[in-house]
Amino acid sequence: MLKMEKRVLIAFIPQKKIVENLKKIRKIAKIKIERNSGLKTPHITIVDNSYFDIKRVDKELRKIAKSTKPFTVKIKGLNTFAVKKVLKIERYKQNNSLIYLIENNPRMSKFRKDVLTRLNFLKTNDRFEQWKRENPNISKTAIKNIKKYGTPFGLKEWKFHTTIGLIPKSKQKEILKKIERLNLSEEWHIGNFGLFVRKKGWILFKKYHLI
Repeated sequence: MLKMEKRVLIAFIPQKKIVENLKKIRKIAKIKIERNSGLKTPHITIVDNSYFDIKRVDKELRKIAKSTKPFTVKIKGLNTFAVKKVLKIERYKQNNSLIYLIENNPRMSKFRKDVLTRLNFLKTNDRFEQWKRENPNISKTAIKNIKKYGTPFGLKEWKFHTTIGLIPKSKQKEILKKIERLNLSEEWHIGNFGLFVRKKGWILFKKYHLI
């Protein structure tokens, strides 16, 4: 079964206190997470792409884990992610994504670049074709990035974040004001990351510990 899986998610996994904070925010914002949603497991996305051999992906990720030491990143606080009109995705017409914004971190950027570079020879065109189908008017720059990285956002444009859930644009100010009282400026200790496979939502296939 795993040999046939193509789309994978590689992401940092938060410690317990971050997960608890996300639960509080979702409760205040009245965000309901669908059972099969990728948001069920809080994470910082590193790569969401398609590959033709999960075992070889696993092999490369083990090498990366062995050569990477744990590090700490700063959570800047809450922000919203407005999807541009060229990405014609129905759920974003009336909603914005509420996110934990992660402060730019050179070690995190280097980690993402290493993962993309090492796995480049294994990627398929599945994600590229999917992006084109969903966004027929997508820009040339975005197409170039998708071919190279599996996402419309390149290395410099990529913003590290944890998606909390969708909130109505009409109630955005009201929701953010309610959440102001929470202390969101915390540190996130990066000591592991996970390889998730797509099967009715994201399923954790393997967890890697940084040395």
